[in-house]
Amino acid sequence: MLKYPEVKMYKWLIFLVLLFAFFIQSSCKKDKAPAVNIPVQVIPLYADSILYIKNANQNIVYPVGPAQGSYTSFPDGLKIDQSTGAIDVNNSETGLKFKVTFTDQSSGNAKTAYVTISGINYRDKIFNLAAGDSIATPIYNADAGAPIPQINNGSTFDTNSGCKNAGIEVNPVDGTINLAKSVRDQLIDTGSTQEVKLQYKINDQSREALNGLNVKIYFYRNAGEIPQYLQDILTERKTTILAAPINRFASLAAAPMAFTSAQNKPGRPRPPCIIVVSR
Repeated sequence: MLKYPEVKMYKWLIFLVLLFAFFIQSSCKKDKAPAVNIPVQVIPLYADSILYIKNANQNIVYPVGPAQGSYTSFPDGLKIDQSTGAIDVNNSETGLKFKVTFTDQSSGNAKTAYVTISGINYRDKIFNLAAGDSIATPIYNADAGAPIPQINNGSTFDTNSGCKNAGIEVNPVDGTINLAKSVRDQLIDTGSTQEVKLQYKINDQSREALNGLNVKIYFYRNAGEIPQYLQDILTERKTTILAAPINRFASLAAAPMAFTSAQNKPGRPRPPCIIVVSR
């Protein structure tokens, strides 16, 4: 049995051992510097963030303050010169937001910006007619909250009746698609429409230049009949469609999935994946 002085000495030794272990652990933490995650700078690369098509043979937009380096874009559909950053607006997919990244040749630093090619798109989704979800509404300039300008004053849709001839009911005034009537006009309960170009003009800074996007509607009796490849497209579009509004000065870390997809494979955002089920 330990005597009182020996007990005090034993406790004192335990205290010293614990104190020594604490200092060792603290020293190791100081030696290991925390990892620093340096985000890509998100700054304007072009004079405007929204680029409009024009009634001209060429409509090329160049970056401001050109420098030596390389340019990449995401998702697929932006016609961009990888060496100069020049964007061929008229031959790019319209109605979409793109991420453009410039990598400086001398420093290796990367800068990124968001550019929208003006026009309309439709949401990739499953529309359920039984739930009253029967209208596909156009999204203007990749912003679901942005109204289409000059309705009934120069803005017109399906100008060549291409959709109407394929049984796709597009409202010529506002560009909405009546999915219920479109499905009824196909006269079958499972299948798809033809893929046709929806041509339209918008009275905005494009000055009613002829614009367009391909449209195709898939329809089934219920969600269980939707094939896997269409479900895969819907899943992929969650990372390939850059929705607006997006703060173009935000850190790239705010959208890591989209940037990762751009590294691994091209995102193909067109035509919009419109799927209709009856129930």
